[in-house]
Amino acid sequence: MPAMNDDDNSDNSDNSDRNDDNAAVEVFLPSTYEKAVPYNLFARLREESPVCRIPEPAVGPWRAGPGYWAVFRHADVKHVLRTPEDFSSHLGATQIRDPDTPADLEFVQVQMLNMDPPGHSRLRRIVAAAFTPRAVRALERTIAQRAAALFEEGECDFVEVAADLPVWTLAHIMGVPEQDKRLLYDWASRVIGYQDADYAGLSTADVNALTPMGRRAVQVRPRPEPGVNPRSRAALADMFAYAHALAESPVDDESIIPRCAGAA
Repeated sequence: MPAMNDDDNSDNSDNSDRNDDNAAVEVFLPSTYEKAVPYNLFARLREESPVCRIPEPAVGPWRAGPGYWAVFRHADVKHVLRTPEDFSSHLGATQIRDPDTPADLEFVQVQMLNMDPPGHSRLRRIVAAAFTPRAVRALERTIAQRAAALFEEGECDFVEVAADLPVWTLAHIMGVPEQDKRLLYDWASRVIGYQDADYAGLSTADVNALTPMGRRAVQVRPRPEPGVNPRSRAALADMFAYAHALAESPVDDESIIPRCAGAA
């Protein structure tokens, strides 16, 4: 076997570093997930770079970000989740893209996902109380009835059905009136698909069919503007206006979260 000199070692090391960098970039790019979940990529990172710095290159109209640390092994992930004193969800919040301004950061820090104990634990107990076995069994029956209704007409667009059911269920849990449930679909699409121009400004709800509460919310919906984060409070002014109105409205007998929160 031929001897390997220092230059050979250096070349191999450089190639390995470049491969690791390429894998890290792939984790961030939306195009990586267009066709399937990249299981092989994650398996390789678990093996070779279980704790890895992920760069945030510019994507379309979105400017580059500072990057972030990703943890890929299950035991390490559990440690991160269970050690909030070292790995805070509150300090910089949990979204990949950093909030644009200190005011935006302060706004997202009050959301349950971006809290550390004891605040997170208190809210989690409130929500958990709504999902007793009895409540979940009732919800299961409701979801089954909705799923059956979606297929009653025979042929359908499965993508539409797959998108409708989870959003409808969430709206049902939160007590959103039937007429306004399409608003939730639009908001979910805008928040999740913010990097896609077709979704960032999505508006499919029939304004004339909405409740007065829904129509008032639509009236304050801002137009999408370049450079404005579509997930910021300013860009989702209609969603927050509706949320405040819903919190003050009477709750029906079937919705879960408003009843539980009101009791708390």
